[in-house]
Amino acid sequence: MELAFYVILIVFLLVNITKITVFNLIIAGRRQFSFFLYKFIYTLIFTLWFKVCLVLYYPVGMKVYYVLEVLFVYVGISYFNFYHYVLHIRQSLRLIRESLELVRYRSVPRSFNQLLALIDLPLIIAFFVLNHQSQLTVIRIDLPAIFLACILLVLMFELGHARRGKSLLHLLKDYPQSEMEIVVNYGTLVNMLLDFCLFFNKEKIRDQFDYGRPKIIEGGKKLQPELGLSPNNRPNIIAIQAESLDANAVNLHYQGSPVMPYLYSLKNKSIHYPYMMNYHKAGGTSDAEFSIINSVEPLSNYPSIKLAGYQNPNSFVKILAANGYHTAVFHGNEGSYYHRHKAFASMGFARFYDLKKMGLNHVGWGAPDHELFAFILEKIKKQTEPFFYYVITMSNHCRFTNVFNYYRHKGFDPIKSKVLKLYYNSLSYVDETTRSFIDKIRILSQEKDRGEGKGALRKTYILFFGDHTPGLNRKIYREAAMEIENRHLEFVPFYILTPDGTVYQEPKKAASFLDIGPTILDLARIDTLYTTYGESLMLPHNISTKIPYRGYWFDREQLYQQMKNQGKQNQN
Repeated sequence: MELAFYVILIVFLLVNITKITVFNLIIAGRRQFSFFLYKFIYTLIFTLWFKVCLVLYYPVGMKVYYVLEVLFVYVGISYFNFYHYVLHIRQSLRLIRESLELVRYRSVPRSFNQLLALIDLPLIIAFFVLNHQSQLTVIRIDLPAIFLACILLVLMFELGHARRGKSLLHLLKDYPQSEMEIVVNYGTLVNMLLDFCLFFNKEKIRDQFDYGRPKIIEGGKKLQPELGLSPNNRPNIIAIQAESLDANAVNLHYQGSPVMPYLYSLKNKSIHYPYMMNYHKAGGTSDAEFSIINSVEPLSNYPSIKLAGYQNPNSFVKILAANGYHTAVFHGNEGSYYHRHKAFASMGFARFYDLKKMGLNHVGWGAPDHELFAFILEKIKKQTEPFFYYVITMSNHCRFTNVFNYYRHKGFDPIKSKVLKLYYNSLSYVDETTRSFIDKIRILSQEKDRGEGKGALRKTYILFFGDHTPGLNRKIYREAAMEIENRHLEFVPFYILTPDGTVYQEPKKAASFLDIGPTILDLARIDTLYTTYGESLMLPHNISTKIPYRGYWFDREQLYQQMKNQGKQNQN
């Protein structure tokens, strides 16, 4: 019995340390055996004394520690699977409510690698059963000596890092840009503790924002050439942010036909940017509207939209409001989610209509898009012009079960993969409801202006774009994403539907969320100074700036070409 006890103990410790090693390998994105060996030895040295102490002398403490470790690994992998980055302590605390909502509505993406968290569960159960059933003589171990030996070995590793200029002190000088290198060298827990200590107040967190350079937007110069358009007749602008719609989705085909025929055809009826780089970081989906409205890269270590007291000083919505625009934002979820009800007010929106304020109900998770669109159409009928509406849809949310409650495309029934069938069905619904909504907006705008007896119709521009990739397993669907410079980049489609039907498809350069703010100010025919790294995407343009992402500047042509090549591979 005693022999079995110690054999299981040793096997458990080895498997447990292997689990932590593999977890760090997943986060670091490394697959080399030499790196695995390094992480295994480092983790063994770093944690052996601690775990031996708990197991032999504080079994209750070991149980508590094990539960926390399982949660740490499971949550860390789940977060990485969707966001392709490391989790942070303050971020985790601020997103507890949002995380519970994801669990409640079964919207957490699933993957087999999440089972890693429980790989050593049978061993620890066997260990505690044996420990309970028998009175074993605990071997006396000189824990202080083990601790000192571990410290000395860790210092030897650190000297090796210092020789290569990669010691902790070296990497801290360039933190948080060096964050992934710290994860590689020291693990996720060390990185989380460093981030917690270095960014200890909201001022420190806020100082990470880089708004860019002041740029002159000269939209007012375009007033003269446009017949019937004056400062008192600025155009209406509607921006539609579609949930979980990436750049590859609009090109999907099934049995020879487009899955999204309307959006697929829209590239020949609009100003179309096939690849727009999105930001999907510590704030999840909310990073989309935050980065777009403020034209700034959101934070990697904190949900930007939930920064207490942040007044969104770079919000283009405030500029629109100052130039006579009536502003409103609509979302098919509850306003308290991500504190949007507070954030949108500080961004300058006069009205925020969430699910409750619209009088809608959850069907699955969130209100159906067609009900959201119907409410907006009624608002447009009564809305004083000019107006700017920002619309955030909800139906196409992972795991794509929402739409099946109210829409079914029987043409996808033969698809064997349940997940892919749900996704295609959801995309088809998004396509049909978007087409119907846009068609009705155009008709409504014309009827409204004719009813008011205006000689020249007020123009309405519609912007349509996705927010991020769908979070599906690569075996099921190849997302519009790629790894460059150890950074995970995602891309969504972007369309501008103009009143005169301007058609243009960008052939060389990728756009980014930072470009949407300058584009909207340009569309609004406003002359202003605006701080941004973005560019107006309206024609004619000369996009020359690079796109920032986690301390690196990406060339637009390089991004476009690589995504285009990936798209060709998907078709093959």
